[in-house]
Amino acid sequence: MGHLTAYYGWVLDLFGPGIGFPAADAGAGSGHFASLLRARGGPLLLLEGGTDNLATLQRRFGGDEGVEIVDCDLNACQELLAARGVRSIFSLDVLEHLPDDQRVLRQFHAALPPGGRIYIKVPSLPALYGPVDRASGHYRRYTTRSLRRAIEGAGFRVERCRYMNLAGVAPYFLKSRVLKREENFSRTFSAKSIARIQRAMPWIRRIDRLTGAPLGLSAICVAVRD
Repeated sequence: MGHLTAYYGWVLDLFGPGIGFPAADAGAGSGHFASLLRARGGPLLLLEGGTDNLATLQRRFGGDEGVEIVDCDLNACQELLAARGVRSIFSLDVLEHLPDDQRVLRQFHAALPPGGRIYIKVPSLPALYGPVDRASGHYRRYTTRSLRRAIEGAGFRVERCRYMNLAGVAPYFLKSRVLKREENFSRTFSAKSIARIQRAMPWIRRIDRLTGAPLGLSAICVAVRD
């Protein structure tokens, strides 16, 4: 999924304008989304706990004085986020990996100033949960309702919450529930399939726009600390 630049661009577009900086990417992975976020300007804090990913982030952003990379457990990141004056926290496909998602969301709330925002993306539709999710280390998949409930339970006010990528639901159902592929989601994509998805991205986005995405492979939420 890391090579799907157009896909991450779509996510950033759905989050909307007006991003406050300094910003943090909590669970930055290999930095594919962070690269797009950095292009928006402003200081960027990248939090990551995987050794391989930290090395990749250092290679990618090590020469950028506007980017700080920190090895940090998201269960203990509140003081760091507050100390850096972070106004926006992005967390893409991270909450589903945490046994206690509320604990991390509460830390985000405590770290942000009034008016600060979180931008969340998670896998959606519990009915899709299967071998691919288990192999990917997912504890759960969300609905927009359950995601909203978790975010509001941490003290945030949700501004918008919606599904995205209706076109991805059927292929994922085939991989996980029919073929029962027990492998990490990112490894279910070949180079050819990634190239096809990149080319099809304008049409995938159009499907969501025309249908209003009543369901989707992912759910996104933007919420503010009042």
